[in-house]
Amino acid sequence: MIRAAPLLALPDVMRELGADLAPLAQAMGLSSRVFEDPEEPVAYQTLCALLAACCRASACPHLGLLVGQRSGLEALGALGYLVQNAPDVRTALDALIGHMDVHDRGAAPALELHGDLALLRYDIYRPDADGSGSVSDAAMAIGYNALLRLCGPDWKPLEVHFRHAPSANVRPWRQFFQVPVVFNAERTALVFRRHWLAARVPGADAQLHRHFGAYVASLGKRLQGNWEDKVFAAIQRLVLGNRCSLHELARALAMHPRALERRPKEGGTCFRALQNRARHVMARELLRDTTGDVAAIATQLGYGSASAFVRAFARLEGTPPAAWRKATRSTAAPFDASPLRTASKG
Repeated sequence: MIRAAPLLALPDVMRELGADLAPLAQAMGLSSRVFEDPEEPVAYQTLCALLAACCRASACPHLGLLVGQRSGLEALGALGYLVQNAPDVRTALDALIGHMDVHDRGAAPALELHGDLALLRYDIYRPDADGSGSVSDAAMAIGYNALLRLCGPDWKPLEVHFRHAPSANVRPWRQFFQVPVVFNAERTALVFRRHWLAARVPGADAQLHRHFGAYVASLGKRLQGNWEDKVFAAIQRLVLGNRCSLHELARALAMHPRALERRPKEGGTCFRALQNRARHVMARELLRDTTGDVAAIATQLGYGSASAFVRAFARLEGTPPAAWRKATRSTAAPFDASPLRTASKG
């Protein structure tokens, strides 16, 4: 689930594009409250499907970007107030990452540090749904606005990365972000200088930070999902970092490895089965939304060889990865990514 707040701008965007939102929403069983009440919950897959339908109806492949650029920290509700009252940017992002499930339970941000670079990522847990690229576009626009609010007007990213392939016209992305935009990237992320993490947040209030910290923590306890979903989400993050092992997962969940090994068995599964499921979900996304070759995807997902990946994928889908990709793309909308062999920069 995700709070409906990011969708509040969708009616205006569709109106400006000359398209009718009402029949699309009605076909998906969505009431008008979704576009009026930021706290209304929406299933994540419904969000993806709605944005995909809106892209087709408006013939606007960058619709997600248009929706996202009209939002910022305010779209996060109580979590946004917590973040904008943190003493510094690193504390703010730690709060965002640690409590995102009170706003968005279909994806999660993560912070990667590489030398003097920082990457604020957005990873969708179950991303093999039509429209996930538009959701990523909206999330990166919201993230851009949020970091601008936290760091001040002198901040800007060095690059913006998207895992999905580019549309025929990448100008809208370049015009909004005003920096190089990389498509077919390994991860969806804002790339910026690490020193910004130490910047003080303008106008932060320590008393409000304490208040919203306690409130968001209480929300998190009430919204706690079932254990398997939590583990699956953690496994996906570890797979994306190419460090998925039982010990790494135990550390991420603050559990002893032996206790973690016992817990899935109570639900009739095991760590290896959850890891394979996470890999398969991400393999479908990478094959559908990027143009990386099969060997590169196998390496990215931690398989020992391309042939091992092909066997595992074919066992679940009944067809090898290359054939699955070809069949999936043959049904894609006309404006979806044009095939390229390497990562493309807009």
